Amino acid sequence: MRGNKFNFIYAVFICFVFVCGVFAPQKIQAAGASLYLTPSTGTHVINSTFRVSVMVNSGGEPINAAEGSISYDTNFLEATAVSKGNVFMFWTAEPAINGGNIRFGGGSPSPYTGTAGHVISITFKAKKAGDAQVRFTSGAVLANDGKGTNILASMGSASYKVSPYIEAPKQDATSKEPAKPQEVDYNKPKIESITHPDSDSWYNKTTAEFKWELPVGVTDISIDFNKEPADDPGSKSDGLLSEKKYENIEHGIWYLHLKFKDAKKWGTIAHFKIMVDTKSPLDFKIEVKEEEAGDWPELSFATKDEDSGMGKYEIFIGSLEHQAHELNPETTTLKVSDLSVGDHTVMVRATDKVGNEIVKTVDFTINPIEAPVITEYPKELKSSDKFYVSGTATINSTINVNVLDGEEVVLSGETKSDSAGNWFYIHESGLPNGRYIAWATAKNENGIGSRESNRVSFLVSPPIFTVIGDFVINYFTVFVSLIFMIILIIILSIYLSRMIKKKLKKETIEVEDVLHNNLGEIRKELNAEFDRLQNIRHSEVYAHEKEKAKQRLNIKIGEVEKKIFKEVKDVEDLLK
Repeated sequence: MRGNKFNFIYAVFICFVFVCGVFAPQKIQAAGASLYLTPSTGTHVINSTFRVSVMVNSGGEPINAAEGSISYDTNFLEATAVSKGNVFMFWTAEPAINGGNIRFGGGSPSPYTGTAGHVISITFKAKKAGDAQVRFTSGAVLANDGKGTNILASMGSASYKVSPYIEAPKQDATSKEPAKPQEVDYNKPKIESITHPDSDSWYNKTTAEFKWELPVGVTDISIDFNKEPADDPGSKSDGLLSEKKYENIEHGIWYLHLKFKDAKKWGTIAHFKIMVDTKSPLDFKIEVKEEEAGDWPELSFATKDEDSGMGKYEIFIGSLEHQAHELNPETTTLKVSDLSVGDHTVMVRATDKVGNEIVKTVDFTINPIEAPVITEYPKELKSSDKFYVSGTATINSTINVNVLDGEEVVLSGETKSDSAGNWFYIHESGLPNGRYIAWATAKNENGIGSRESNRVSFLVSPPIFTVIGDFVINYFTVFVSLIFMIILIIILSIYLSRMIKKKLKKETIEVEDVLHNNLGEIRKELNAEFDRLQNIRHSEVYAHEKEKAKQRLNIKIGEVEKKIFKEVKDVEDLLK
């Protein structure tokens, strides 16, 4: 009783010191919201029980909800009971003990502001001598701001010493049995896990591997694997193993129970805890909120993970190939920007701390702002004139003016609309001659664009004197070219005529030569024949020779006729 009284006084003293500390005004403003354990230290004997309270400090801000997960060392402590405090009225997660973990989640419609809000109480039983650690593994404190902002800045921890010495009970005068001494560990195994090394951490591996060293003299082992925190595997031998592998383990908290046997007896049982998390975070919806027209929408996508806790959010807009927005688990909203007008798809991938994930998608639309209107522009310009255009649009927006020459955009300029929505743009240099089309688009101060304005057409043409000059120059060029062709034809005709006359003269001379030469030969032939016939006129062969002479003359005349005909034919060819 004396020891319990001392512990109670010690605990009250610790609580008093802590409360005095958290009520200091300057610290409250600087610390922010926090979850802590009280008392955070203490010494307790084996088999005794003690109570630890979970408290919330709002950090000077009104809060309406809090949640958390607490782990403790099951080798030294056992949580036997948990009860609710008075700071919250409703519970999203009833306070519950699950192996070496305690989870809670509560809220209240009436906001709380203070430094020592009582959330829950935990009753522990001291099991084994040593230093026992109790700490938060996750938590959240939500502000009463209409958005559920997590303002948790810190989470406390606690350390308790479990003493191996117990006060021997006073012997009753009639009692004959002496007090039993405390049992000392005998040949207790030291278990390690290759796949799940930290008993206080969650893993998504469903295959667990364990190993241990076999001391000299061990002849048998007894082993079991289940969800009981403290179980005896029994006295049946499972052989002589130094390692064990379990596959297809279900979600939850599991324990390996192992003991050795030597020539004397079975030794002390060792327990090794592993936590397997194969469940995805809780289902959720993506909400798209547009605060006001002409502003980018905000995405909201909060969810929770009941075991290992949330790890991160990844937000993909449009395509998985695009860079994802990666957010910590406390940030559950994202305001999009720099998107084109029209329909888009967003995908949110929520991942817990061990890699389990859940994916949700939603479609949303970026509505365009009002399109600008072109009201004034020149329908016709000279090439030396400056192009200008004006119109109306959303106030204080950026106007982009585009000019197309039929194939490509040759001009793109920018201006601003004033507080009345009027805008004006002028291009500082002239444009080449041709027909053009112009239009405008707008972006408001948030960067949201519009659709295209009405399209207008205008003509850029040269001055009138340039047109007349070009006409005169072109007419004169055609006239000169025509005169040149006529002169050329006359010259060619004269040249050809002279060539023909020269050729005719040559052919005529050749005909004359043929006639002269051939007729002279015929004359000689006739004279020779006449002389020969004169000599044989009275002979008997006269008639015969006369006939032969006639034939020779006919042949000669035929040859002359052919030559004359050829020369005449050449002359006819020239005349064609």
